Amino acid sequence: MNRGKRNILVIAMSAAGVLFILLGLTGLALPQAQEGVRLWQVDTEHAVHLMDLAGTFALGVGLALTWLGGKYWNRQVLT
Repeated sequence: MNRGKRNILVIAMSAAGVLFILLGLTGLALPQAQEGVRLWQVDTEHAVHLMDLAGTFALGVGLALTWLGGKYWNRQVLT
């Protein structure tokens, strides 16, 4: 086993994933004045704006990166 070895790829993927998650959550939490162009009006009180879509995309990328980093780390530990 490679217990003593640190793999920089796992650390980089996990760190990038956490940053993308924080970026996505920040994009989703913006006030209405900063959300950008309205893309879809659901009803009189709800709408989807450009930053909602960008935040959701960044959140998905972050989740994928952290999951892939975990899978890569798990594969290295088990081999």
